[in-house]
Amino acid sequence: MLQTSNSVPTADYREADAFARVWNRVMPEDRPDCPFVTNCTPPPAEEDAPMTQEEVQPPQGEAGGALCPCVPTPAPPVERLPQAPPVHVTPQSVADNDIPCLGAASAVYGGMLQELIDQEIANWKRYLALSRRSPAGGSRVLAAIAAAERRHGKRLSAAYFLISGVRYWPADRKVPPLQGAWPSALRQCFCGEQKAAAAYLAAAAENSDPALCSLFQELAGEEALHAQTLRELLEQL
Repeated sequence: MLQTSNSVPTADYREADAFARVWNRVMPEDRPDCPFVTNCTPPPAEEDAPMTQEEVQPPQGEAGGALCPCVPTPAPPVERLPQAPPVHVTPQSVADNDIPCLGAASAVYGGMLQELIDQEIANWKRYLALSRRSPAGGSRVLAAIAAAERRHGKRLSAAYFLISGVRYWPADRKVPPLQGAWPSALRQCFCGEQKAAAAYLAAAAENSDPALCSLFQELAGEEALHAQTLRELLEQL
């Protein structure tokens, strides 16, 4: 008598089982003339392979926590510092020393301004006196320089008044005239204009008041032009 295998693959087990049920109905096994006995045993269930350490324990992040690829890590909340209330500035709340241009903080330049005003007034009077005894060609040129020197003194006096509240203009002070012949007097004026230009540039470099610094630079440029004018006047003699 033939017998089927006790264990068949899973794919063939379904067909063998169906055949055995049909055969047993038409040909019972207890009949002596049965050619074989069907013994269809289902295959043992497959055991799952043991999980690896990576599958048992999920991957860890930098801080040791499990990573979830589908859920992004939320960003930490941003802590906002409390804002101070705005401060309203009024003209009354600004101190006198806080005025940057020609204010009380520039009082340290008062003595220097007085010296510069004295020098401009002296130059103004010297050029006027020199223009009266100069040849016809140079009288007008020297009178124009005299007017420019007086304007320099006025600008410096205005700056001094804004800083101190005092009007400084000693126009009645006696000034010694220039000595020597007319060409020699022009030479003295030429040297004096170059010295004045250098003094104004030095004062601008040492000054922290923007208004005074700009004023000194402008006056330095004009004094240099005066020196050039005197040179051209001497070249015509």
